Amino acid sequence: MTLTNAPDTTLSEATETCLQTRSGVDLRLRPVADSDADSVNQFFDGLTADDMQFRFLSGQSHLSSAQLAAMIGVDHRHREHLLAFDAATSELIASLLIAADDAFVTAEVAISVAPAYKTRGVGWTLLNHAVDLARARGLKTLRSIESRANRGAMEVERTLGFKASDYDGDATLALLELELR
Repeated sequence: MTLTNAPDTTLSEATETCLQTRSGVDLRLRPVADSDADSVNQFFDGLTADDMQFRFLSGQSHLSSAQLAAMIGVDHRHREHLLAFDAATSELIASLLIAADDAFVTAEVAISVAPAYKTRGVGWTLLNHAVDLARARGLKTLRSIESRANRGAMEVERTLGFKASDYDGDATLALLELELR
């Protein structure tokens, strides 16, 4: 029996996606490939100390080899890592990682944006894309774990309807969730 309205239980985007930010930055998004390891490593090396703190919730200044391997070695099914390039310059300017649980009910999202592209709508556009992708794939909840000091990210998430709550076990963190039903 074939279900015509069954959700696509994969996070993969097999083709390039083009998006435009509210400030007019044209983005090209594509899934990460094995050949992107050096570019991804350089991208994260270019983030500020605060950005690294907010993204990894630790004081690290560089990706570990295990973190890099996990970002490159996504299964493109339950875990997808989309790289965002400035269409005008082909520069890697952002990273969008979305990871669904085994039951494909809840997914966590993490976004990093190059310092030169902050306040240009890149993070908002990528989060909005993650919401659309999760909803289209039939996920029920999209979540993000944020440092309470990362007010900018939390404000972006709230504008898209995410609700904040305490994160169990760590008063410095907040859990932001969006019900996709």
